[in-house]
Amino acid sequence: MERRAKTHGRMPRVILAAVLGLTVLGATPWAALADETPTPAEPSPDPGTTPGLDTAGEPSPTPAPTPSPAPSPTAAPTSAPEPTSAPVGHTADPTDTPSPTATPKPTPAPTSGSVVQSRNLYRYSAMVRQYTSYWCVPATVQSMANLVLGTSNRSYSRQSYIYKLTRLHNRYRYATKGNDPQGWGWTLRYFTNGKPYYPRAYTNKEEAIRSIWSSIARTRNPVGVTVYSGTHAWVVLGYKLTYDLDEPAKKTLLGLYASGPLGTSTDRWPYKYLTVAQFRDVFTRYHEWQRSVIWEGKWVVLAQ
Repeated sequence: MERRAKTHGRMPRVILAAVLGLTVLGATPWAALADETPTPAEPSPDPGTTPGLDTAGEPSPTPAPTPSPAPSPTAAPTSAPEPTSAPVGHTADPTDTPSPTATPKPTPAPTSGSVVQSRNLYRYSAMVRQYTSYWCVPATVQSMANLVLGTSNRSYSRQSYIYKLTRLHNRYRYATKGNDPQGWGWTLRYFTNGKPYYPRAYTNKEEAIRSIWSSIARTRNPVGVTVYSGTHAWVVLGYKLTYDLDEPAKKTLLGLYASGPLGTSTDRWPYKYLTVAQFRDVFTRYHEWQRSVIWEGKWVVLAQ
C-alpha cells in the first residue's frame, strides 16, 4: 500500500516531467532542423573556398557550352583552306597535263630516233687469268674458247698446253717467251673447233676498230686484239653503239667491253666498258723490237 502511495505520489511528477520533456523536445527538433539546414549550406561554402574544386566545377559548365561547336566552326574554316589546297592539287594536274605532253616524247623522237644498242658476251665462269707473266695469249685463247663453246675450262694444264701449241705455230722464233699473232690465230682455230679466227692487220685505226665490233655483231663471238704496241693481248667482249631508226645503216660506236687476262683492275679485269677514246689509248700500232715482222706499224685484230 505504501508503495502504491509512493507510486501515486510520484506519478504526477513523472507525468509533469514527461509533458515538460515533450514540450522541450517538440521545440528542440525545429531548432535543430533549423540549425542543420544551414549546416549543409556551410559545406557548399567549403567547396567554394577550395579553389581547386571551383576550378573543377568551372570546367563542368565549360563542357556544357563546350565550345566544341566553336572548334566545329574552326574546322569549317579549316576545310575552307582545304579547297585552297585542292586548287594546288589542280595546279599539279595541269603540271601533269604537260606530262602527257611529255608522253608524246616522240617529240625528241627525231633526236631519240637514235637507238642505243649494246652487246656484252661476258660470262664469269668463262674468263681465265693468265697463270704466268707471259701467258697472255694462251689465257685469251682459253677464255675465248669457253665463250664460243659454252664451256668453263679454267685449268692451268689447259693454259699450259695452249702455250706450247702457240709457240709451235708462231710465224717467227723468239728468244723471249712471247708469242705472235700467227700462233695466236692457229690456237684460236684449234680450241674453238675450227672457227675462222685469223690475225687481221690494218693500216687504218678506224677501220680496225670497226672490224672489231662488226665481227662481234655478226658472229656473236669475242675478238682478240693486241694492245700496248703488241706487248699484250686482250679479249673484246662487246660494244655499245647508236643508230638512227630512219637510217639503221648509219651506226656510231660509243665504246667497247674489254677484258685483260692479267687479273688486275688496271688490266680491265674481269672486264670494263671503255669509250672509243679510252680504247684508242691502249689499242696502238704493233711493234716488234727483235726483228722486222709483217704486222709492224699496224693495228692487229684476231677476228672471224
